[in-house]
Amino acid sequence: MSSKIRRLFVWSVVILLAVLLVCGLYARKAWEEWKAAQAIQQFDWQGVRLSLDGIHAEAFSLVRSDGAQRFSVEGDGFALGWSLWHLALSNVRVERLDVEIPSWPVAQATTETGSPLNLPDQLPSWLPDRIAIRHFSASLPDKVQVRGNLVLSLAANPEQWHLETDETWIEAALPDIHQAGWTFRGVNARVGLAGSAGFDQLTLDVLPDSVLHVDRLDGPRAGENIWLGQVDAAADGLRLEATYSLTDRNLLTLAYEGPLTLAARSLHHPNLQPQFWNFKGLVDGNLRQVDLRGAVAGEAGVTSDVSVLWPVAGVPVISATLDMAGEKAGKAFAETLTPWPSGLEISEGQLNLQAEVRLPGATPVAEAKVRAKGVSGILDRMAWTGLNGQLDVQYGDKMVVRTSDLRLERLNPGIAMGPLVVSGRYEASREAPFAGTVSVIKGHAGFLGGELRVKPGEWRVTDLPARVTVWLNDVQVGRLMKVYPAEGLDGSGTLEGEVPLLISMDGVRVAGGVINAASPGGMLKFPAGRLQALAQNNDTMKLVVLALQNFNYDRLRSTIDYDQDGTLSLGLRLEGSNPDVRDGHPMVVNINFEEDIPALLTSLQLSGRVNEAVTEKVRNLMKKREAGKTGQ
Repeated sequence: MSSKIRRLFVWSVVILLAVLLVCGLYARKAWEEWKAAQAIQQFDWQGVRLSLDGIHAEAFSLVRSDGAQRFSVEGDGFALGWSLWHLALSNVRVERLDVEIPSWPVAQATTETGSPLNLPDQLPSWLPDRIAIRHFSASLPDKVQVRGNLVLSLAANPEQWHLETDETWIEAALPDIHQAGWTFRGVNARVGLAGSAGFDQLTLDVLPDSVLHVDRLDGPRAGENIWLGQVDAAADGLRLEATYSLTDRNLLTLAYEGPLTLAARSLHHPNLQPQFWNFKGLVDGNLRQVDLRGAVAGEAGVTSDVSVLWPVAGVPVISATLDMAGEKAGKAFAETLTPWPSGLEISEGQLNLQAEVRLPGATPVAEAKVRAKGVSGILDRMAWTGLNGQLDVQYGDKMVVRTSDLRLERLNPGIAMGPLVVSGRYEASREAPFAGTVSVIKGHAGFLGGELRVKPGEWRVTDLPARVTVWLNDVQVGRLMKVYPAEGLDGSGTLEGEVPLLISMDGVRVAGGVINAASPGGMLKFPAGRLQALAQNNDTMKLVVLALQNFNYDRLRSTIDYDQDGTLSLGLRLEGSNPDVRDGHPMVVNINFEEDIPALLTSLQLSGRVNEAVTEKVRNLMKKREAGKTGQ
């Protein structure tokens, strides 16, 4: 009996070995056929261990190449778990997986409806429930790099598949992009994502330190209009949601919302000083439009609230609001705007700008309102106080600037005047914004108790010299005498007249101005010391000097000429008498005066009749001039 059992056992072992051999040969044949069908050239395992729980491998590699698609895979720490009781795979875990795809798949022929992705309705039930890759990296064509971690939940129905990641980074260099007339050059992206994706939808969050970099961004008119250098965009915390159809490769919906930061190392425009600019705000977009809201700040200190509405199939609209005050505003504008006058300083007051820019193509269309409230400061060596009013600006095919009742309470270059009120218009072509036409509807200023009024008219900036007529009304002689920096001057009466200003690129001059005293005349007192030089060795002039020490005039007439070098020439004719000279007998006095107006104003400014800031500026200027003379 025992011998029969031994023979049965031996034959059982022989038969089992034969079956295993046959099965092994068959499995090997099936394996080789599968590798050939999948164009797998190489498949290696290292450190393989079998157990009741599954298969473990220390490392593995795979190389596939069929001409249309090439890739290679390497990995460490492979573990495939199974359940012998249920005859099913439970999960796959990979510690490290590196994928290299040197080229994109060769495009297949498509039909008129595209090239749909055909997925089977049902997959094998023995697929693992979960595939987890702790360290995943992929080298894709066009130098695209992907790294991170992935967890894929599987099911027999592909529509129930689900992909999750705590951190996946994508790095890529993109080709130049052309959008709405703008050109993006040298584009590089480093974007981190966390979230999940399924068969028909995804939700992803942008991770901190993600950045989109552009070497240069050229506007619609590159080299003439605007360009930005070294632009970075960051969207930490931005959420992206999308729905799609994998079967026909169609994006159905797209929505993104969250913080957005933009930074440009330099912004270049003919009217702007190159400097660093940044934007911080929120973006809300979808397939139809992008809505952007936040604040723009320049390195010099100019800040503005900005909103951008950019319809994908429409015209982008940019709205901006700027509020700045005092000395900070003046300094910021001076370091930002190239047309800003070099001697213009702001010390107090509020400035407000509201603008809307539409970008229908290469030609922007803009409307803006600039409001001033109590703005004061210095222009060269003139102090100005209390600027109030509004400028309306339109910029499109042409540039138009309008103002109604722009009011300056006081302007003081040494002799105070004010208030100044101006209403007018400036219009120029887009191609030549500084070669337009100035129209003055109303322009007047208080001056020495009376008024200076500009005759309404229109002047082309290119047709110089421009002739601007100024009328004098009710100017008080007594106040004029008190302004002059000499003791003993006094007078009374009222002056009126007409002074033609000839304005050119070289300055302002007056030729043929005439001033008359209004009836019934007035009184003049000149100290003898002021006129002493006129009386030397001339008896007639001695009499004139004596008479002008207390002269009652019935008529006063003066011609006015002013050269570009600053010399004011007055041809003064007086008709009247001095009760203390020749028993008050009527006299006619003709005197020619010359005055160096720049020197006179400098004297007034140094006397502190303007303000401390102007006085200090003039003193510093005088010191520089003296130092220059000493160094010659």
